[in-house]
Amino acid sequence: MELREKHPWAAAHHRVGTASARGECTWGAPCSLPAAWSVRVGAAAGNSWWAACRDHAAASTVLSPDTAG
Repeated sequence: MELREKHPWAAAHHRVGTASARGECTWGAPCSLPAAWSVRVGAAAGNSWWAACRDHAAASTVLSPDTAG
């Protein structure tokens, strides 16, 4: 999985009616924290948008590559 884009959270990046469009963190689901980031990641199956709270974004080596050991 590779980070393609990372922006402050905005509903416009997410499909209507989804948890990420409602501002829920979907990166570390289940997560009760609000989304802080809209992130687009790429993988073999294609690109997808996710919502990430500050804590999950900071802990993820995909979303914050500088945290890699």
